[in-house]
Amino acid sequence: MDVYPMGRLLRGTLASGQARALLCETTQMGAAAAKIHRASAVCAAALSRGLSGAALLTAVTEEPTSSLTMTVKGDGPAGALVLVAHGRRLKAYIDHPEVSLPARADGKLDVGGAIGAQGRITVIRDMGLREPYVGQCRLSSGEIAEDIAYYCTMSEQQPTLCALGVLVSGGAVLSSGGLMIQPLPGCDEETLSALELRAPVYADISRHLLETPPEELFLDFFRGLNPEIHAVEALVLSCDCSTERMERVLVSLGRVELEDMIRTQHGAEICCNFCMKKHAFSEEALVALLAEASEPSPD
Repeated sequence: MDVYPMGRLLRGTLASGQARALLCETTQMGAAAAKIHRASAVCAAALSRGLSGAALLTAVTEEPTSSLTMTVKGDGPAGALVLVAHGRRLKAYIDHPEVSLPARADGKLDVGGAIGAQGRITVIRDMGLREPYVGQCRLSSGEIAEDIAYYCTMSEQQPTLCALGVLVSGGAVLSSGGLMIQPLPGCDEETLSALELRAPVYADISRHLLETPPEELFLDFFRGLNPEIHAVEALVLSCDCSTERMERVLVSLGRVELEDMIRTQHGAEICCNFCMKKHAFSEEALVALLAEASEPSPD
């Protein structure tokens, strides 16, 4: 299992437990993902925002072993952005990491243009129950933070403020992180108003993280709201692909596809979308897998 640099996740509460607040720092993870995928500046920002967003969404459950898959699929040229989290271990890929777009009028990277505003965000949560929870809603902007907030409000019926920030220079991720705030039952209007008034400050979280440690920033952001940090957890960029997993992929193709590979290619090579590691299979290995492959279904 390939493991890349760690980030940090802070879990806390505000106003004596009236709201949940999560803050993550994912700079090294975003930088590693951008390097793995040889991503353009705008796609490096999308990958980094996605990692931060998935980390925050997973942590909302307060269950460190839960799993989550988030797919942000718009009509933009970068294609689908896919994030997978197993506990605090995350991985990410984007269909077309080479896509490059001009900056927006305000000088910021056009992540929304790369992802596209027309499409859907899908979240699959596996809490260890009999069936996973699958939630889906339309995209709000393709900028990812707004889409996650809209998803939480519409699909999970949980009002959410989400801010995701990335600073990129020449394709290198300099700072990356995110913030998620969710009012809990009993949250009063005064607390809600105070959080809404501070929202513009949260939007610039990547610049704040460039200068301030996450623990200090958490207390600064929520000064006057009785901020309490209850836990600090490590985040890791990690791919769990293996020969055994790729064997199952090959078997799932069926006998016809496997026989064609044996006859025409005399072997196979599968590249993991997440870590770009290549898994090679000899002709003999494919022949051995034939016994496990099913016959094609009749028309």
